[in-house]
Amino acid sequence: MSSSKKETFARIGIATKGIIYTILGGLTAYAAFNSRKNLTSSDGALEYIASQSFGKILLIITIIGIAGYVFWRLYLVIKNPDGNSDSEAKSTVKRIGYFLSAVSYALLAYTAIEIILNSSQGGSGKQGWLSMTLDQSWGSILVYLIAFILFGKAIYELYRAYSDKFKKRIQNAELDHKAQSFLINAGKAGFTARAIVFGIIAFLFFKAASQSDAQMAGGTKQAFSFLQEQGGLILLGIVAFGLALYGIYLLASSRYRNIPIQ
Repeated sequence: MSSSKKETFARIGIATKGIIYTILGGLTAYAAFNSRKNLTSSDGALEYIASQSFGKILLIITIIGIAGYVFWRLYLVIKNPDGNSDSEAKSTVKRIGYFLSAVSYALLAYTAIEIILNSSQGGSGKQGWLSMTLDQSWGSILVYLIAFILFGKAIYELYRAYSDKFKKRIQNAELDHKAQSFLINAGKAGFTARAIVFGIIAFLFFKAASQSDAQMAGGTKQAFSFLQEQGGLILLGIVAFGLALYGIYLLASSRYRNIPIQ
């Protein structure tokens, strides 16, 4: 595959992630602001796509897009072109993050395939592996480690929101001032929302490890439920809207960001 085709595949992947986040945040914000309880997750976004006209075809296209994103993250694991000037320790941390991101979206693609085959088990599979992990003598240590990694991810998302790095990508794009300002604000809101969600998921994994109860852990949907219970529907709606803005930012980023593929 030529460099240009690899770059196009990566851009499609980033755009697909943006679509998933836009649907995820949009559906949850709509539910929150309309006082409904039908919270969703990344899996739920896939199910929403599948429920549309020609849903299975759209889902197959989505799987191809997710594969593009997985390819991009794995490429960064191997090449790490964005971190050529980083120290070895920082580069290693970045590569681990890219790899975990690739794994999580590969699992999302697998879920999409299950939906197409009408064999999706939803969140039960996730709870199953977590429960089996906690049954091991070393299980709680591993879950604590996952919680620590997720907390680190939350801190990193906050750093991205309020540092100048992501802004430079937008400011270097061929956009007018109003478009740049909107995308910068969308990115800031999106990264902040992601930090909140990752922070809650980290807390839920910490509770699961401390009490050896897999039911206490969870993903995006469980984080939304926690937000709803602790902060109310308005706070949930604001965070969900932030995730939708993050999706819009990704869609623009897929078009204008630099993709350093050789």
